[in-house]
Amino acid sequence: MPRIFLLPDQRYVEASDLETVLSASLRVGIPITNECRGNARCSTCRVLVLNGLGYCSPRSEKERALAEQLHFSDRVRLACQTTITGNVTMRRLILDAEDAGLTDQRKQATAHGLVGEERQIAILFVDVRNSTSFAESVPPFDVIHILRRFYHHMDKAVMDNGGHIACYTGDGLMALFGIESSECAPLQAVRTGLDMLHSVKRNIQPYVKRLFQCPFRIGVGAHFGEAVVGMVGGGLQERVTALGDAVNIASRIERANKQARTEFLVSEALLREIKGQVRVGKSLSVKLPGKTGKYALHEVVGIRTAHGKQRAGAGPPGLTRTSLATAPAGASGSRFRHAG
Repeated sequence: MPRIFLLPDQRYVEASDLETVLSASLRVGIPITNECRGNARCSTCRVLVLNGLGYCSPRSEKERALAEQLHFSDRVRLACQTTITGNVTMRRLILDAEDAGLTDQRKQATAHGLVGEERQIAILFVDVRNSTSFAESVPPFDVIHILRRFYHHMDKAVMDNGGHIACYTGDGLMALFGIESSECAPLQAVRTGLDMLHSVKRNIQPYVKRLFQCPFRIGVGAHFGEAVVGMVGGGLQERVTALGDAVNIASRIERANKQARTEFLVSEALLREIKGQVRVGKSLSVKLPGKTGKYALHEVVGIRTAHGKQRAGAGPPGLTRTSLATAPAGASGSRFRHAG
């Protein structure tokens, strides 16, 4: 019977000419990722044929269409569509500790018993930039796979900094800080935003670029203000959320990144709480959709350490905040100011 030598597992797998590489591998416990369950509607089961390409079955119509869309070389095959008639050597391409762990990842709900209270909290929004064009250029099942990986990192950033995820928005999320006793909710939110940007640049961007040759960027916005906090949903779906004008402002601050060409913006109210603890790039005065007047927003580029140095990877040096008061209602346009 023909055998597959799979890398990096360094294991031999016997497969009949009627059994796909995916089926044979799963049968012996090799965890080849397959988000669409072997229906050629994603590329997560892709393998690289190192030896024995002539023993691989011709591409099916479904595989051919996906290969053309993603510009596969002849040696990149879908394990779910490939059978063999002789010995081959293949390498799994979708493989790392995160891919292996995502399938079995479980989350537990945390009950806070809140029925609706007004609190001063920090609200953070994160959103994927140009998500529509990204979704149109990548197969739907692959989009889901990448978003799962994205949320895995975003969730970790929130939890590591003492926050709570209030809701997911399809290609982003809202997180709350200060729901429980906290030393400094605004600083927790800023640390979370910086961790999110770092994770995307270190883990998500290289991953997406390697697989799909397209960019993956996010925008982060945060605000500090009063909101009504309580529990919504029921059973395992119950989670803490917040309502109020502060939430709307935080959402609009995140969207302002696109106009400002920034990655992380915070409000004057939030920055006031942690003044001197963060490094700030440019400051701007903008009109937020649905709000009157203009708002002073500030770009966060890092955390100040005890020695006055920015945290590694936080952003470019030489940028400082300029004083900028909120302009009166009715003014138009936006101003950007860099330190000289």
